[in-house]
Amino acid sequence: MMAAACPGTLRPPAVDAEAVKAGMRALAAGVTVITTCADGRLNGMTATAVCSVSASPPRLLAVVNRATASHGLIARGAAFAVNILAAHQDRLAARFAQRLDQPFEGLAFAHGETGCPLLDEAAASLECRLHDRHEAGTHTIFVGEVVRVRTADAEPLLYFAGAYRRLAPQRSA
Repeated sequence: MMAAACPGTLRPPAVDAEAVKAGMRALAAGVTVITTCADGRLNGMTATAVCSVSASPPRLLAVVNRATASHGLIARGAAFAVNILAAHQDRLAARFAQRLDQPFEGLAFAHGETGCPLLDEAAASLECRLHDRHEAGTHTIFVGEVVRVRTADAEPLLYFAGAYRRLAPQRSA
């Protein structure tokens, strides 16, 4: 006996990119700045498309548009850091969402073991060596092997419905 096809699986409908973006705005995400260093140049970009892949071995992924300067620097430098922003760092998120010539000018940061910038006061910074990459549409999924982690006691900055947000205080029971 042959199984029936699931409805809608034979001919996928065309979906408008704006509809996909509107749907994804319903997903709250942590805000990060992905930093890199290659060819003597530092760069960073705001990103929400970051997630853990595996704790053992320690791996995470970051999705980066191939049109950004960060993409080429990650590919050439074979390293990147994911700086998870703290709730008070929304100005940093806005800053790194722009394409600036000198994005680190006047900022407090340290160079990590990989050479990538680690932002002061971030809730966490995870340094990665490039492990693998996969092309997906206009972006590349960079899989990083986590080589060093720095954490702080800080609430995360979130992004939801096109705006930066903070966690609401917990109510007592």
